[in-house]
Amino acid sequence: MEVGVALEGTLRDFSLSDIFQLIGLQRKTGVLTLRSREDVVTVSFLDGKVVGADSLNKRLEDRLGQVLLKTGAVTKPELDSALKNQMETLERLGHILIARAIISREELKKAFEQQILQIIYRVFRWQDGDYHFSQETSVDYDTELVTAMGPESILMEGARMLDEWPIIEKGIPHRGLVFVATPAARQTEVSAELESEEIEAFDIDLEPVLPPPTASGRVRISAVERDVLALLDGLTTVEEVIRSSPHGEFDTCKALYTLLTRSLIREATRDEVTRAAQRATTAAAPDAAWRPRVPWLAFVLLPLLLATVFLAPRNPANPLLGPGPKLMPRLRTAASWSRMAGVWRVLQSRALLIGSYPETLAELSREGVLAPDQLFDPWGWAYRYILREQSVLLAGNNANGAPDANLLFSQHLKGDSEDTNPGPGATLLVP
Repeated sequence: MEVGVALEGTLRDFSLSDIFQLIGLQRKTGVLTLRSREDVVTVSFLDGKVVGADSLNKRLEDRLGQVLLKTGAVTKPELDSALKNQMETLERLGHILIARAIISREELKKAFEQQILQIIYRVFRWQDGDYHFSQETSVDYDTELVTAMGPESILMEGARMLDEWPIIEKGIPHRGLVFVATPAARQTEVSAELESEEIEAFDIDLEPVLPPPTASGRVRISAVERDVLALLDGLTTVEEVIRSSPHGEFDTCKALYTLLTRSLIREATRDEVTRAAQRATTAAAPDAAWRPRVPWLAFVLLPLLLATVFLAPRNPANPLLGPGPKLMPRLRTAASWSRMAGVWRVLQSRALLIGSYPETLAELSREGVLAPDQLFDPWGWAYRYILREQSVLLAGNNANGAPDANLLFSQHLKGDSEDTNPGPGATLLVP
């Protein structure tokens, strides 16, 4: 039996690229464990090639079912049914979907590859962390559905992402931004020959190299940019676009950056976001089928309503008239606080049940826990939700949309108790 050799150290002293190269060149088999304050990721190697990746705090978009859903390989009802079957039988999700002829073996292979690469590419952006490679005689992975990937192509793509992420983040500084299409976006067409590298050659001091317009004068865009552009509705944040996009995190953000630098999209104003929210709330309202089927009731109530309007001002016992201008804002503030308390309880319950807070409040709506209108105050302003490494905050607004100090829920989260000592550099350990 071969003597086990472990490689361990910190990412400050030995980069992820160096680790992958070493494992690939020496054709090692084993599991690479990477730890940061935010996550723990494992990457499995067989003879120097990647055959699997997983993370402790697996993000929604990294789950296999979500990858298949985003790419259109399965529908939501099909996925929900398969997940229910998985809970009952403990069979692998992919095998259930294939057995039901919902997806092909090739589609599942492609989804596994995307799932693995998404997790690995995110680690390339870590600024700090520890790593440990445990050499094994074999590793467990699905030999039928996972194709071993050489580290060379992963390293090349990872290096490209590292170069371009700072430029992308310069134009998109945070994931809470909301973008809308400009009038110029209506004059676009997808070019089948257009490769992403052809129009997105980034340089830190240069604008992207743009393709010439078509003969019809329309602006040429890539298929990825078209898909991302279709997700912008004046309400969806960058984080939500990433979750909904059929493409990976990097390709989606890169497409957003290109559309932004070409003036095909711009940041939405607060008024535009409010109007979009109102449209969404109206669209989500129950349809007319549930409304009372006795229209004659309106004829009975209408005279009473008119009498109230004309006679109530003369009634000094009526509390809603006279002090109305002062009372109504207070009632709305109280209603907003009550609504926020409900949202806060849902957030705390979710954290207790699954061990994490959502990255956005819209996630609670997508999960069916809260109705879309519960994420907005009585004036139509969206509640502000901020999740940081050591705190979570929910804030409300006043009638003008400015933060209200009386509408604030916050909680300090316990910090990671792991030792933050960077430790030694790369060290070969022979037990």
